[in-house]
Amino acid sequence: MFTLSFGKILVVLLVIVAAWKGLRLLTAMQRKLEEVQRPPVPPRESGAQTATTDLVPCPRCGTYVPNGTWCPSVEECSLKKA
Repeated sequence: MFTLSFGKILVVLLVIVAAWKGLRLLTAMQRKLEEVQRPPVPPRESGAQTATTDLVPCPRCGTYVPNGTWCPSVEECSLKKA
């Protein structure tokens, strides 16, 4: 009833190979579509560094704030210097 012949084995192998190749093709197409739809990443300069801000102590309360800015804790500060 269920005999294995060379032809049947060959057909099963061909179906497996076709399914494997089809899945690889589908995966490659999906990856390519995602690359096209993704916004481009801006190139990063090799020597670029992020800007840093120096912190300085507030002359009234001693809280460290960015240089040249107003200290927001002056009114609420319980450790005010005279």
